[in-house]
Amino acid sequence: MSGFQGPRPRAIGRIHWMGARTLFRRELSRYLKEALETVLAPAFQTLVYFIVLVFALGPERGTEEGDALLSFAVPGLVLMAALFRSAETTAFSLLFDRMEGIISDILMAPLGAAEMTAAYALAGALSGLVTGTVVLAGTLLVWPMPMAAPWAVVAFAALGALMMSLAGVLIGLWCEKWDHLAAAFVFVLVPLTFLSGVFVPADALPEPFPALIQLNPIFHAISGFRYGFLGGAEASPLASLAVVAGTAAALWGACGVLISRGWKLRP
Repeated sequence: MSGFQGPRPRAIGRIHWMGARTLFRRELSRYLKEALETVLAPAFQTLVYFIVLVFALGPERGTEEGDALLSFAVPGLVLMAALFRSAETTAFSLLFDRMEGIISDILMAPLGAAEMTAAYALAGALSGLVTGTVVLAGTLLVWPMPMAAPWAVVAFAALGALMMSLAGVLIGLWCEKWDHLAAAFVFVLVPLTFLSGVFVPADALPEPFPALIQLNPIFHAISGFRYGFLGGAEASPLASLAVVAGTAAALWGACGVLISRGWKLRP
């Protein structure tokens, strides 16, 4: 007589969807638990930037030139908030897990490099998009702007957030302590973001800055996002889309390789 046979274990395919989905949800819940810092704070910061710009215009405030400058700056400010949040979410999460030893639990789970990369990157990108949406909604209340090309707004926001989320994964892997993380943002991401045509057109800067800024993928993300509102851009929207998508693909591949090798993940 054959004994009792329990339920057969669920087979795990090449991609462990449940594990990736669980890690994704965990990362997203981390972000949502700190909504005061991750959502409301960026919205308030963007509003402060906007108010400073308004007062900095001085006698140009309310003129056609002044309104054009504000309309130019607003999309850049909105996307900047989304990009920073995307990078911060993954960088802080990975470094925290490594410093607290929590990463060992994730490595012991039946998750491959592809699932880990996707879970971290998509959670970071979604958190950036949520923050950007809140910032955009608040900004449009004080400075209404119709969308000239909605597809560009969605495409460049999504790809830009994914690109910066993957950059945050690399930073989180590279850093050994919180000081390193702060240095990476202060000396790398902040200059790259502010020198990407957020506040003024790249052509308005002295040489050689316009040519150098054109090499910055963040510039192309902001330029394409701005095109979605204004209908005009400093660079070709399709070329910018290719740059941002290509950069995101390259970063995804780099993150996958480093995670598969256990770079700074295993003792």
